[in-house]
Amino acid sequence: MSKVTTTRQTDFYDEFAVYDRPSLYYAWAEKNTKPEVSSNQKQQQHELNGVLGVDAVSEQLYFQLHPKAKAEDIAAYFAHFCHDSLQENCTRIDIVLDNNSTHTQKMKGLLYDYLLSREICDTIEVNFLHSPAYSPDFNLAEYEIHLLRLQKLHHLPSTVTMEQIRLSLEDVKYLMSNT
Repeated sequence: MSKVTTTRQTDFYDEFAVYDRPSLYYAWAEKNTKPEVSSNQKQQQHELNGVLGVDAVSEQLYFQLHPKAKAEDIAAYFAHFCHDSLQENCTRIDIVLDNNSTHTQKMKGLLYDYLLSREICDTIEVNFLHSPAYSPDFNLAEYEIHLLRLQKLHHLPSTVTMEQIRLSLEDVKYLMSNT
């Protein structure tokens, strides 16, 4: 029996943000008047961004945390992802993602530059398929993010710090290399 090698892979991708303070406020007002919400939004709200990919066949998670989620960060994530996929003999990747502003031509150009600098641009083909903005019934990554929030984040106290959030997410299986 011959060994089957993977040459094509389909992955779903999405990103999410977690904040150290809840953004839910309650207010009351007399009838026919506008409520005035006393807000502590004057304090800076700290943010941690996660990026998550799900292999459609193996269901492996590719998860990283970033302080920001700019086009450069997303392109670097995909470059790591492509490098890891090549290690598994995958030469073509179809990535399903939503129409977020970080998924522009700029990100795709930066990804090409990253792949070129790693000298793997000619050995792997990356195709992007765009889905509607929010479609958890279709995008496996959005569904996994929903589960991640339910299992890891929704039970944290309202006084949680970014470090506690990071520690809570640490035991999520990291499959991305840091090369």
